[in-house]
Amino acid sequence: MASINITQNKKGLLQAKIQANGKDAAGKRKVYVKRVYNTDGLTEAKFKRQVEKLAIEFEEEIAAAYKRETEEVRTRVLTFTELMTEWKAHIKANLSVNYYERAEEVESRFTEFLREQHLDDKPISAITVRDVQMFLNTFQMKGMKGKPMAKLKKDFPKTVSLRELAREKILPRCSSFNLRKHEASIEKETAERICEKYKLEFDEYFTLVATDKPYSLETVKGYRRILRTLFNEAMRYEWIVKNPVCTTKIGAGSSNTTLRPVSEKEVFTIKEARAFIEKLNGLPAEEINRRVPLKFMLLTGVRNAEMCGLRWSDIDFEKKVVHIRRNRLYNKTTGIYEKEPKTKTSVRDIPLTDGLISDLKEYMEWFRLADGKFDERLDDYYVAVNPYREPISPQRTGVWLTYYERVWGLKHVSPHGLRHTYCSLLLSQSVPIQTVSKYMGHSDSTVTLKVYSHFIPDTQEKALSALNKLT
Repeated sequence: MASINITQNKKGLLQAKIQANGKDAAGKRKVYVKRVYNTDGLTEAKFKRQVEKLAIEFEEEIAAAYKRETEEVRTRVLTFTELMTEWKAHIKANLSVNYYERAEEVESRFTEFLREQHLDDKPISAITVRDVQMFLNTFQMKGMKGKPMAKLKKDFPKTVSLRELAREKILPRCSSFNLRKHEASIEKETAERICEKYKLEFDEYFTLVATDKPYSLETVKGYRRILRTLFNEAMRYEWIVKNPVCTTKIGAGSSNTTLRPVSEKEVFTIKEARAFIEKLNGLPAEEINRRVPLKFMLLTGVRNAEMCGLRWSDIDFEKKVVHIRRNRLYNKTTGIYEKEPKTKTSVRDIPLTDGLISDLKEYMEWFRLADGKFDERLDDYYVAVNPYREPISPQRTGVWLTYYERVWGLKHVSPHGLRHTYCSLLLSQSVPIQTVSKYMGHSDSTVTLKVYSHFIPDTQEKALSALNKLT
């Protein structure tokens, strides 16, 4: 009788391990293992029944394989699609939704490529280094096909009500403004809905624009990482002795690392950062919900997702630190969701300046105006919110920055650019690299050095002075 062990992973999802005794082709006793993940969201009772049924089938399969004097259950080399299906079930249950979606995209593209090479029905061991390299090379020869976009030729007639379009969720008001004032584009389907609603001729008001763009190096590297991880699974099963992805190259160089030095164009200088803070301090009182989070990101270096996931209970006013414990992210499949920080070292404490502490205390008073029991419900409120004290979407901080930088005439810096600025300013003021790395949540100081080393002041004069003292 097969043994079944049902447990929960770190995310609380059910998973099962089935162990069954059998014999290999040589007649030696062998323990076979099968893992099952509750990807369908079944209740514990239903999941248990499903596992028990699979355990019986597993035992029967082992017995049948032995009768055929094979080890088909354990040794049959799967095709790429078959292995990917098994692996996706694992990552869906144990890893992030975004990672699962990237895996699905890689599966779709690589399966199409294998079909063209007549390798889609072959064992994964038949895929060579050259095959994977040819697949990666295709992204350097073609660009991504984007959705057809429509650009407005002339202003809408007065019969078109922007309020009505926004109310019916056809076109947001901000998109209407950008469409007219900044020559932005909207999806073709949206433009067609507007024309259909107001009986307009599409060609009279819109023109289609191409959205094809080359694949970025980071996108191709992301595909490569997914494939490398999958082929590592094939190595673990001893279906291949060497991972064909590891010796492939992307671009002209031999390095496939994703770390790159941050450009000075992506960050504020000390002067620009000071001007940015002065502008934020000059915002009216009703925009405090924008002022404090943006200032907080610049003065703590938190990631955008960490800022959006920050609750008031994470701030320790006595010790003057903030505890980073979660991310709040958006995914097109699941919408907005929370998860643990990016890495283990991302769970960290960051010191808060006296000025930021003062801003936060003022911000708390703004919350108390709406809720007299705010101090008893700190864990219920996020720090980054809209005027109704509701948590903002992770994209909102970028919208705020773009708006203010256009109005104030400052250099464009993204939400992640505020994090880069924080790190570069600390290093430029000779803060020890180990301290900066700790506050940034990097795995080690090597990461910080590779990305930000050019912001460290030149210490040649100090080195020569120390050596001169010896002579």
